Amino acid sequence: MGLTAMVEGGPAADSRFRTLSGLASGAYTFFQRLPEGIAKRAIVATAVLLSGIAQGAADKPVVIPKGETVTGLCVGVHNGDSMTLLIATPEGKRQSKIRMDAIDAPELDQPFSNRSKKTLSDMVFDNQCTVESLGTDRYSRTIGRVSVAGRDVNAAMLEAGMAWHFDKYDTRQSMADRHEAARRAGKGLWADPKPIPPWEWRKMSKEERNPYREAAGVK
Repeated sequence: MGLTAMVEGGPAADSRFRTLSGLASGAYTFFQRLPEGIAKRAIVATAVLLSGIAQGAADKPVVIPKGETVTGLCVGVHNGDSMTLLIATPEGKRQSKIRMDAIDAPELDQPFSNRSKKTLSDMVFDNQCTVESLGTDRYSRTIGRVSVAGRDVNAAMLEAGMAWHFDKYDTRQSMADRHEAARRAGKGLWADPKPIPPWEWRKMSKEERNPYREAAGVK
């Protein structure tokens, strides 16, 4: 399956457009039975509705099918493990949300999140990034291994101490070794003797997080 039909999961895009065509055909038959004045108003209202549905489908981020490799311009960095690329599709330039594989970076309200985000941004923003898709997550983001000019960005974030190895989903020893080397050297977030992994942070209540945020000066 290629980029032609991969809005939020692939074949769904083709199905949506077939549905629109069927709705338009059925509406035309219905309008022929209405008085002229009412029919005109109904046609206009239906046209606006169908246009909105079509535009909504076109605006949804593109999901890169598992196994495909795509190159696009990085136009946004959400945090230290997520970004937005602008990629070419048969319908034109479209955005694709990328969740980097094998790493987990601090959440936005977590200590060290800004430095992690900046480190990733320095490597990828406004650069052509190549993404190997490993599938999608529950938020319809592409899970990918990202490289820039041949550099493994996922691995680089571990080497810099700007993310944890997400060993729940990745068992590669090479990534575990990078994580451990950064930890031993006290790089990045490992300057904190007891940093809280993001998967543990996400389980904490706001009240439990506040002391850590205040100590780190996170607003």
